[in-house]
Amino acid sequence: MHTGTKLALLGAVVAVLGFWAWGQGWFPFRLRSDGIYSGTNAPANAPATDATIERPKLYLPAPQRQRSGYRAVQRVIDGDTLELEGEERVRLIGVDTDELGEDRVQPAGAGWKATLYVFELLEPDAQVRLVFDDERKDKYGRTLAYVYLPGGEMLNELLLQQGWARTMKIAPNTKHAKRFTELEKQAKAAGLGRWTGE
Repeated sequence: MHTGTKLALLGAVVAVLGFWAWGQGWFPFRLRSDGIYSGTNAPANAPATDATIERPKLYLPAPQRQRSGYRAVQRVIDGDTLELEGEERVRLIGVDTDELGEDRVQPAGAGWKATLYVFELLEPDAQVRLVFDDERKDKYGRTLAYVYLPGGEMLNELLLQQGWARTMKIAPNTKHAKRFTELEKQAKAAGLGRWTGE
């Protein structure tokens, strides 16, 4: 077999394995310029029109009483990324919400709806407890965590249950991957959130 043929065959095998690994969630889907992982180029369920609004910065009121073991959330960046006190960014493990524009958003798009869903959950008592998996930080310096609300609910799970996120499995942080996959299937079957009309 000629060297050129061997290289072409090797390239084809690498491409097939790469697409398979990407499909299994082993690679991030896409990285925006602000370092936020995103899974799609356009929000699901976005209206046919290009109508957008200036992207609001969703700052939260400080909690009235700080709970032991909890951290105050200063703002919601998007559906799967929060900013805590001290400007620490937290990326929710195992979930991926639809992309938002950096400067403008589509109000009817799934990405903005997911972001508002998180904001509304946090607004009454904007503090969370973080639980970590094998890796505590990503290469962009963001904290990777399972995020728990004051009532004990895991925010990562709520996003999947309500259909506002897809699963995103990135090893080695896969402690809840099986449950997350099941929650996504249930929301999709029920046509909730971003799955409405699909």
